[in-house]
Amino acid sequence: MQYSSAKRPGPLADANTVRVSNERAPMPVFMGHHEVSEKWHGGVYAIGNFDGLHIGHQKLIEKTVQVATETSCRPAILTFDPHPRELFDASAVNFRLGTSLQKTRDLANLGTGFCVSQHFDLDFAALTPVEFVDEVLRKSLSASHVVVGTDFKFGCRQAGNTEMLQELCAQRGIGISAIEQIRFGGEVVSSSLIRNLLGKGEMLAAARLLGRPWTVLENPCSLDGETSFDLSGYTDLKEGAYQVRIDGITCRATLAKMEADKQILALPKDIPPISSNKVIVEFVS
Repeated sequence: MQYSSAKRPGPLADANTVRVSNERAPMPVFMGHHEVSEKWHGGVYAIGNFDGLHIGHQKLIEKTVQVATETSCRPAILTFDPHPRELFDASAVNFRLGTSLQKTRDLANLGTGFCVSQHFDLDFAALTPVEFVDEVLRKSLSASHVVVGTDFKFGCRQAGNTEMLQELCAQRGIGISAIEQIRFGGEVVSSSLIRNLLGKGEMLAAARLLGRPWTVLENPCSLDGETSFDLSGYTDLKEGAYQVRIDGITCRATLAKMEADKQILALPKDIPPISSNKVIVEFVS
């Protein structure tokens, strides 16, 4: 699925908006399912964590946009923040492929009408599969259709699977599409596989699964006179030199591991200081 820069509806008073880098496509973002007002009910929802928004995720969203177009509904996203893994695994603090802001920007570029970013805490995690469908999908969102992967798990202790969701949705008049996992080179495309590739420094292989270079959206800082980026909040990366692109400028940057689990990407000294915040850094190779 190709990224689109088409115009979206203007900002609304009952939702936050996120603008993509071309500043032409604001997307409403509701912070939780209870925040979705009645005029936004009836959407077609892709559901998932969408860490990294790889080609498998893009297939889900492509189907969501297709169903929404066919049924004259809004295409939407239901995602979770923090990632459920962060809630239950203390060692999973630094494993993300992207930040929440970056994810919502990328979702806007993929043609999503609006997004529900659900805070994932112990109360939400305790919902049973039936409560998730009744309280979230039916009551709060009034979802007309949902799109998930065939490996989808939901509800307390991941008690629900795709087959259960299909049954529960059918009983409540909610349409559902289950999308088969995409394979690349014999392996299932997943965020975990991409993290593994980045940990080996295999940026080109990761880019094939992402459908684009791996990209971070971060604030620049200065370290020993060099413009640098603190990538400690992301998945573990291999130390070494990388070809990166920043604001259209391609250069060779060096990633080094520091104490306290810090990983710092330093640009060459001849690169002029970057004054803007939230800079897009693409790992070309």
